[in-house]
Amino acid sequence: MKLETTKTVAEIAVEIPRAIPYFEQKGIDYCCGGRQSLQEAFTKAGVAVEEALGVLEGIARTTDGEVPAQWPSLASLIQYLVDKHHAFTREQLILTGKLGSKVFLVHGKGHPELSGVNRVFNEMAEELKHHLLKEERVAFPFLKALEENEKGASMPFTLKAFQMGPQQILRGDHEATGEQLAALRHLTRGFTPPPDACVTFQAFYRALADLEADLHRHIHLENNLLFPMAEQLVARV
Repeated sequence: MKLETTKTVAEIAVEIPRAIPYFEQKGIDYCCGGRQSLQEAFTKAGVAVEEALGVLEGIARTTDGEVPAQWPSLASLIQYLVDKHHAFTREQLILTGKLGSKVFLVHGKGHPELSGVNRVFNEMAEELKHHLLKEERVAFPFLKALEENEKGASMPFTLKAFQMGPQQILRGDHEATGEQLAALRHLTRGFTPPPDACVTFQAFYRALADLEADLHRHIHLENNLLFPMAEQLVARV
């Protein structure tokens, strides 16, 4: 596969899923900021474009055709999102919240940055809890009904109404989460514990990093795969 620098980061993340760890490593936003071209993204990140393209092309040679076989329907992708990403997010928010509270209680005076870290995390956690419910109770049932509509099932509202309402709200939530994750990364110096960090302090930053990585993949699958799949489905009927 020969890649063009005009391709967007989101397009590559969809076509070559195994490129995602490389984007993560280089600090390339492939979910909320995935509309930028490869040229723009790598230049902004200070990565040599030709070298990066070579890496991506090497990855592509072993992954072509992976996504279509993996997501044969909206329902299968939705089930994956709920079982893997929603479940992980809920569990990780609980774990990270407990670790953050404990670390702040013990190390807050010596590390004033922890006040900001916990504040941003708690805000994000509360918003994510509501976001997951909006998806599970409104967005996902609608998208499943959209797919079933080919078989004559009734629709709660039109795709256009969904795009102007729930989908727009969910994309806004995704943008807000992306900004909060960026703030956490900045406050923690890339989730790097200080030299005097105890085991719990280290575990807290590791939990934040794991949450960020999973949310990036979660948001990518919805913004760049789930919503476009719905639009393509409507175009076919």
